[in-house]
Amino acid sequence: MDYSKVQAPILPLLRSTEKVLARQLRSKVHLISELRQHTPVGKGKKIRAAFFFLLAGMNHIGEEGLPQMAAAIEMLHLSSLVHDDIVDNSIWRRGEKTANHHFGNYLSLLWGDFLFITSLHMLPLKDRGAIMNMMLDASRQMIEGQILEFENNFNYRMSSRTYFDIIRKKTSSMFAGIALLAAQLKKMPEPAAADFYRFGQDFGMIFQISDDLLDIFSDSSGKSRFQDLHEGKVTLPYILLLQHGALPLIKNFDRSGPQPLLERYRTLGIKEQSLRTIDRYYRKCSSFLRSFPPSVHRESLRNLLEFIRYREY
Repeated sequence: MDYSKVQAPILPLLRSTEKVLARQLRSKVHLISELRQHTPVGKGKKIRAAFFFLLAGMNHIGEEGLPQMAAAIEMLHLSSLVHDDIVDNSIWRRGEKTANHHFGNYLSLLWGDFLFITSLHMLPLKDRGAIMNMMLDASRQMIEGQILEFENNFNYRMSSRTYFDIIRKKTSSMFAGIALLAAQLKKMPEPAAADFYRFGQDFGMIFQISDDLLDIFSDSSGKSRFQDLHEGKVTLPYILLLQHGALPLIKNFDRSGPQPLLERYRTLGIKEQSLRTIDRYYRKCSSFLRSFPPSVHRESLRNLLEFIRYREY
């Protein structure tokens, strides 16, 4: 799926969002300008903003104020990426060296905090309460997810249930919050809003499982392959592999010679098993979208769903 097809009906909104982001990151402090140069503000697919705009369009919500909201959401996401890079000691992000690599932990921590505070400061006055509540709730869950993940680093006995709890908090919570916000802006009744929340949650589960597959199988994700294994993160593909007695292979893994591990993955069909898990969430998301009348925004949401399901980057 070509991602440009997803963006087509909302391209002006995405461009407006990028302008808001650039404007909000201006500062007279010279070092902040340098930090900004090493943060992927203008890069990335802006999937969270696209997801928000497409849901808003499908719900026939007026466009006024949407870029400001989307920019705040993307700014919050950027702050989480900076903090993630500190925790993971990451060198690469979206194909470029990270701020943490260039400036170290101290400045990067301040920079991540600056981005987080800015994301809250830039919220529009209209509907400020709804989006503030969404961002704070998602942030709390994201942090809980990261702590739960840290607690289980190198825990090769971790259950799949714990894995799903982790990604539901650290990734799905934001998409669920965005979908709920779209429902609240339309002033939908509570049962309908709950359906939107579940759709965002299922979408986020697909997104994260797909991302965990990229870490192993993709050469074009913009990050080092097998970074999760290096950091001790036990993701679904590793859980499935460990069920077949692959602990020695994982513990003795050498990045310079990944072929034995990749061959075991291929032999056992681990990628295909993971995709079947994705498909369970995909069917629920597809069912949700079919409940809406045809529109360009619904079609682009369906395309976005296809993109994250099969993405290679």
